[in-house]
Amino acid sequence: MPPSLLDRSRSTARRVVARVVGVPLHEHPTAAQDDRPSPALLREIAALRRSNLLSRARVADPAGDAVVTMTTHGDRIRLAWVALESIARGERLPRRLMLFLDEPELARPLPAPLRRLQRRGLEILPAAPGLRVHAKYWPHVASTARHELPLVVGDDDMIYPRRWLRVLTDAHRARPELVHGFRVHEMQCADGALRPYHLWMPASGTAPSFAHFGTGVSGQILPTALLDRLHERGEAFLERAPRADDVWINATAVGLGIRTAQVEEQARNFPFVPATQATGLYQLNVAGRENDRQLAGSLEPADVARICADFATIQAAREG
Repeated sequence: MPPSLLDRSRSTARRVVARVVGVPLHEHPTAAQDDRPSPALLREIAALRRSNLLSRARVADPAGDAVVTMTTHGDRIRLAWVALESIARGERLPRRLMLFLDEPELARPLPAPLRRLQRRGLEILPAAPGLRVHAKYWPHVASTARHELPLVVGDDDMIYPRRWLRVLTDAHRARPELVHGFRVHEMQCADGALRPYHLWMPASGTAPSFAHFGTGVSGQILPTALLDRLHERGEAFLERAPRADDVWINATAVGLGIRTAQVEEQARNFPFVPATQATGLYQLNVAGRENDRQLAGSLEPADVARICADFATIQAAREG
């Protein structure tokens, strides 16, 4: 087949696949993170699409022992159903599954896949303007000064495995005093100060540490004591860490004396929803060093001392 016909054939095939799975597909990576799907992932998304179209199963369980929240913004609202549907097919369901809309106009009208999830128990609520990434957790944290259930935060651009919520809630049951996450960084120190964020390493093992930095992208569960403390601190994050919810949550945990643990031996990166990585804060926060500036604005000297003391312990165990 001539190259031009082959290219047209491939393009036609991808359009057909895109209609089947309900998401746009791109020929090339759209950002620093490659969101091109494998054939296996396309089959998984197609199954999620069938569930979204046909299922009447509830997405929340009144007996669930955690709340799950996330936010969406801009064009990503068209694809948020994929992450939500992946949670809804899980081995364990949350007490409440909530999607906060970063922009009021996103609700006019809601995409059909989200309306179908809403009929099955998804709560779709507006977030106050200007919260940005903090919209994924702050509306729920702000709703009460005393929380009864831990909070699991996730991202709208990930496809979560069936075990996702079960593993997180099991970890919380075993050690409810900790933050637990699937993807944790090891904060590095030198001469009593934090090294730059881009030099940090993936954590290994499941031991808790102040030198562990949980990331929400693969999901983490926050204990009620941390939620109550976040509520007490109010919206100071708007000045100190406006674009880095993970920074603010981790700094608050360290200040409260709460360590973070990884739920599995190695950090997990779950698949991206295709066509979601054209926009995001990765370049600004990591390559642009915004994370370092927001860490400096969020951590007190005593917090850094705690982190570096635990990092020294990790180093000594590694070398011994």
